[in-house]
Amino acid sequence: MFCPACEEEMSSQPDGICLTCGEELISPPTTNNTNRQSQSQPQTAARQDNDAAATTAMALLASSMENPTGAIHPSSFLPLLNQLRGRGDPGEAGDTVGNGVDDLAGILPPEALNPQAGTSASRPVSQAALDNLKRIVLTPQSSELFDAQIRLFESRPIHDLSPPNGKKDFLTLNAVPGEFGPIGSPPRTAAIVVCCPRTTKGGKLSSQTVSEMETLRQHRMPFIAYVERGDGVTFVQKAMVCQRAGELEKAKQPPNGATSESLCLGVIVGNTAASSGGGNEVWPYVMQDTKKEAQTFGLKVPVVMIRREDGMRLVQWAKRRDESNNESQYTPCRINIHSKQANSHTCPVCTDSYVPGATIIRLPLCGHIFHESCALAWLTKHNTCPYCRKEMPTDDEEYEREKGRRERGEAASGDDNVHNFYG
Repeated sequence: MFCPACEEEMSSQPDGICLTCGEELISPPTTNNTNRQSQSQPQTAARQDNDAAATTAMALLASSMENPTGAIHPSSFLPLLNQLRGRGDPGEAGDTVGNGVDDLAGILPPEALNPQAGTSASRPVSQAALDNLKRIVLTPQSSELFDAQIRLFESRPIHDLSPPNGKKDFLTLNAVPGEFGPIGSPPRTAAIVVCCPRTTKGGKLSSQTVSEMETLRQHRMPFIAYVERGDGVTFVQKAMVCQRAGELEKAKQPPNGATSESLCLGVIVGNTAASSGGGNEVWPYVMQDTKKEAQTFGLKVPVVMIRREDGMRLVQWAKRRDESNNESQYTPCRINIHSKQANSHTCPVCTDSYVPGATIIRLPLCGHIFHESCALAWLTKHNTCPYCRKEMPTDDEEYEREKGRRERGEAASGDDNVHNFYG
């Protein structure tokens, strides 16, 4: 079969749809087909068998998206895996079913092996759902272009300013940088301070928090503040409360690493946002500054957000020091923010990197992101994520009723096939 959009021959598919772009396959042009046949070189029997097996595996993968009955063993896709990995004949040394199945998980998402995932290739996403997809124009400060991690270490004496180098006693949390203020890692490790009130409501911190910061100030120790989302206080306002709380007297010089005015090196925000229906956390959550307060107020420290569960883990880790009742110790914390590598942050459809100026779409149910044009080219013909096959709403009322019955049946049987993904 021939794909007119890709302008190349494709393996025959059960539904007659190109797996690359979603166009309908047609019979190959006679002239091109003749030229290809005349230019082709003889292949070995083993290679022909391997190509045929890979073609069969691709057809099996496509049919699994449509066929609601019967599970397919992952070993059936081993010939396809061999071809994707650029390996030779199926009988090469080390080519075992076990090894192939292990590697398969790194190439195909879980839903791709689920015979009940996906829907008819001719059923597009509903127009209302397409209209509601949020378009994001990337800027140099877009959180999609950065990775961030937080690392907390075991408590140590407050006079010990050496860099922590523990290999076991630390906690690492993933974070999302805010799209305002400076983007970059604080220059050194600092003490973690869990602020009270957590939301900085009222614009002031409790006497206990102020006392903790004063102790750190006496030892010339910079700090990283932990706050939480909510109470009508903007992200910039929360960060400014912490930055101002760490300000030094003008006659004093800050230690290496602190800003010229404050011992606060950064702010970590714990997420508390739930979906409109309640329950599930909204994640990833991108912090923005629609009021342009960062520039107005003079924000000088980076701000990152962590998941609700990770916020609780951070607080529990910090409490270790409090439970020891030893004010002469502190809990070291480090924030690391860096640009995502171009080869690891690409659109799954076109494989091009995401760059400032590009418009992207994040699908609401699975969180996968794509270039806008790539996503719409697929979603206007299919009601599934191009990567994981997670279903989206359609305008087919009968199908939606059937899907609802199927999902209720899966929930009753305890079959949870949700695929969580960040990035």
